[in-house]
Amino acid sequence: MHNHLLTATFPEAGASRRPRCFWPGYPAAMIRWATTRMLRAVMAVALAAIAVPERPAQAQEPAIAPVAVPAWRQASRVAVVTVHGEIDAVTRASTERRIAAAAAAGAGAVVLELDTPGGDMYATLELCLYLKDRATVPVWAWVHPKAYSAGAIIALACRGILVSPGGAFGDAAPISVIPGLGLQPMPVAERAKMEAPVLSEVVDSARRRGYDENLVRAFVSAPDEVWLLERNDQGARMFVGRQEYREAFGTDPPTTRAAGSGRGEFSPGAPTVPFVDLRLRRKADEGPSNPAERDAQVEYEQTRPPVRERLTAEEAQDWHVIAQVDGAEELLVTYAPEAIAFGLAERTVADDRELAAHFGALTVTRSDENFGDALVRFLTSWPVRLVLVIVLLGGFFVEIAVPGVGWFGAASTAALVLLVGAPALGGVSTWWPLLVVVLGALLVVIEVFLIPGVGLVGFLGGACIVVGLVASFLDAPIATEEGRGDLATAIGIVAGGGILAVGAAWALLRTLPRSPVMRAAVLEATAGGGAMPSAAPAGMVAVGRSGIALTPLRPVGKAEFGGAIVEVQAVGPFVDEGTRIVVVRSTAYAVEVEKDRRTA
Repeated sequence: MHNHLLTATFPEAGASRRPRCFWPGYPAAMIRWATTRMLRAVMAVALAAIAVPERPAQAQEPAIAPVAVPAWRQASRVAVVTVHGEIDAVTRASTERRIAAAAAAGAGAVVLELDTPGGDMYATLELCLYLKDRATVPVWAWVHPKAYSAGAIIALACRGILVSPGGAFGDAAPISVIPGLGLQPMPVAERAKMEAPVLSEVVDSARRRGYDENLVRAFVSAPDEVWLLERNDQGARMFVGRQEYREAFGTDPPTTRAAGSGRGEFSPGAPTVPFVDLRLRRKADEGPSNPAERDAQVEYEQTRPPVRERLTAEEAQDWHVIAQVDGAEELLVTYAPEAIAFGLAERTVADDRELAAHFGALTVTRSDENFGDALVRFLTSWPVRLVLVIVLLGGFFVEIAVPGVGWFGAASTAALVLLVGAPALGGVSTWWPLLVVVLGALLVVIEVFLIPGVGLVGFLGGACIVVGLVASFLDAPIATEEGRGDLATAIGIVAGGGILAVGAAWALLRTLPRSPVMRAAVLEATAGGGAMPSAAPAGMVAVGRSGIALTPLRPVGKAEFGGAIVEVQAVGPFVDEGTRIVVVRSTAYAVEVEKDRRTA
């Protein structure tokens, strides 16, 4: 593959021609041409990989015959969408895309195979919203083998939960992680603020799917304690917290767990009555006041599971404690047998054959993340983004200072495409930041070459570049905690990258004139292959020397100085062809001229 790219890069050279363009003395025009072609090829391959369509999954015929299943669960074709590793914006976009592709291919059900330690909270909540309200096909969760934190929240949002033997899920409290610094402690108030949307999400999932609210809250809130009660006639089970137990029994519940201690085994028993506090759902008025409100209330009630009132002192004598499920200052984690006993999981599923039997499926297909997803995740990591910002800004600064060479402009353009375009193609961000950056770059070019000295246009251009770069980092809205965190990270990376880019550009402008390759490139760019034999260290054309503009200088063009044809850059107003000019600045990179007023 690599040799094929080299052959495609140099079509005129022939099969026996070696890529000698990287050695000193090779014509600089070929250097620029080859470099640009290679950059284009690399960008085309990268962007094609990002946008590559999903490969058709291989159909897997189950080795066991289909079995009869309830009609509401039956699906002849089941698609398994793998969700492995940390949850991030790329995971969200990829998962949504693969679910939609499976539905379009005719899958009757999609199963998310979860094996994750957790991940980004905003991406998790957005994916949960998609699973509940936007997915066009029923989506189930298969904890295989673990789904902690964000994985547990996603599992609760699905139509139902399956778990592999030995599988576990839970421990979904929000944490604060700063790139490069790791896990950070959070004040109590900040932790409560971050827990609020997660608690709302899992409680909503519990009400939709029939899970117990006390139980799912214990996944998120460490202070919550949970006890499992059973009716004396074994007709039902329920989960209660400390406050509800006190109200019903008049005493504190028996504390049998310490943080981190093991639990006894829980076996499936009587059905659990999900807890939804009716007081939280009652309205201040006595009922709907018009048909529209009545229809809305009926629909609302139909989407919620059966509910129970809080346990009262009169009913307490009919119940007894089985065990404490979750203790103070610990987060609930449930394993396969417990998840089934608690009513969180339906059954254990060890492999795709058992999965097919659960749905009565004839075929099971799998869909994994593609190479484009991995590439977008790599390009959106903060170390890579920092490097791309340095290349973008540093290349832009050098290209402005050294017009005509083209290498640094090409590298800056490639960095811009990868920095802003790749996340947009991957569905992580939108395209408008790229447009803002391009607009800013055009304004800066106008300020430098067309209307120098104005200042305002260049300032607006620089501001657009900074705003566009910062916006390309944002996945969550600014109003959210995650959005503010993204903004802080973006400002830090752009500011740090800008400072490093200035330093890198300064170093390049001081050291590259002594490079044989750069001297050859500058000579070719300025002399145009003409008669000028070499470049003097202090400049190829002396300051104050007069010449003739051979082409219009808008602002770059050709001029003649004593028989030598040189590429020059006009400073100030444009210069017409045939006008006498004078050199005002001469470096190894560029010759700046203006109209020779001595001949006016």
